[in-house]
Amino acid sequence: MRRIGYGLIFLLMFCVLFTSCATFRPVDLNPQIKSGQLVQKTNNFVVLLDKSASMSASKKTEMEVEPLSETVGESSRLVLAKATTRNMIVTIPEIRLNAGLRTFWSQETALIYGMKSLVKEDYIKSIKTIEHVKGMTPMGKAITAAGNDLRGAPGNSAIIIVSDFSDIPGVDDIRPATVMEAITKVNADYGDRLCVYAIQVGYTPDGKELSEQVVQNVIGGYTVNADKLATPAAMAAFVGKIISGNCSRYQEMASKKVVVLASEPMVEEKVVAAASEGKVIILALEDVHFDFDKSTLKPEAQTILKKDIQLLKDNPKAKVRVAGYTSAAGTEAYNQKLSERRAKAVQEYLINEGGIAPERLSTIGYGETNPAMYEAAPKELYSKAAKANMRVLFEINVQ
Repeated sequence: MRRIGYGLIFLLMFCVLFTSCATFRPVDLNPQIKSGQLVQKTNNFVVLLDKSASMSASKKTEMEVEPLSETVGESSRLVLAKATTRNMIVTIPEIRLNAGLRTFWSQETALIYGMKSLVKEDYIKSIKTIEHVKGMTPMGKAITAAGNDLRGAPGNSAIIIVSDFSDIPGVDDIRPATVMEAITKVNADYGDRLCVYAIQVGYTPDGKELSEQVVQNVIGGYTVNADKLATPAAMAAFVGKIISGNCSRYQEMASKKVVVLASEPMVEEKVVAAASEGKVIILALEDVHFDFDKSTLKPEAQTILKKDIQLLKDNPKAKVRVAGYTSAAGTEAYNQKLSERRAKAVQEYLINEGGIAPERLSTIGYGETNPAMYEAAPKELYSKAAKANMRVLFEINVQ
């Protein structure tokens, strides 16, 4: 009897210490719905879940994962994708939603749930049936099919793509041009009645780039890494975005912004001209404007900032956001810290040397895996050349 008792105690301790026994406990969003704090604006959604060959890659995570399938290891991208989708579904409050679940693999795509009213238990059963298969990634085909799934549905809709957004190593299988053609067509069909959410599972630079391109080519889009949705609170915030239709209006906001590289000739004149047109100015300070591998501003950078200080003084209502953005080279953790120090150095220069009130300034640090892209940044900030250069983006809104 005593041996049995010790055995049970050991089992309980094992479950506490290891997350394989843990259960995701969703935040209850129903009180926010009832109080009006969270307002439903989305009526339909379809999840596109990638089960192609690249999703078998190992992905270690600290997410609390309930075993959903025994066909692949617990650390695979597919299992993480299924767990993320399941956690999203259980977090949705008790509201009426028309839902769909579509998988894609090889050259196939199939709607395995819906389109019909969301019944969480049935939807989760459909998730559990998804198994890893070999084959390529026909994401463009799945996006086109999702557009057809939503055809005729009343109100606003969301497409949620859960994928690594990556090729099989050495194989051009995802075909980004086909993906962009499909998402552009769906965007033209639905306009501002559609939000597209891209959840990247695992992390590869090419996958992150494609997920960003997808959401920047629709009127409303948002991208996030699955690791950033691991906690119940983070998932609740994400589900709140979907329900409320809160997706960044990239195309609308990007049209109001002008990128000026600090290394360009006549940079000061360009900044002043853009300000006179009421544009939001994004001044990009690059590696060349800082001491190598440091956050110290070089004299030429200080000269540029002095001109901007005068612009801020001439426009006392102008707000400034300073964002440190990492390059693709080097480790993400190191680049993140360096970019944040550089952003802080710019902020401190504006305060200490320019006398700009601190409340007019804010700083943001963006890493390679940060879910919050630099909102509505024009596409030139996401070119391959830009990604090879660690930048501090100095955004001036004179309105």
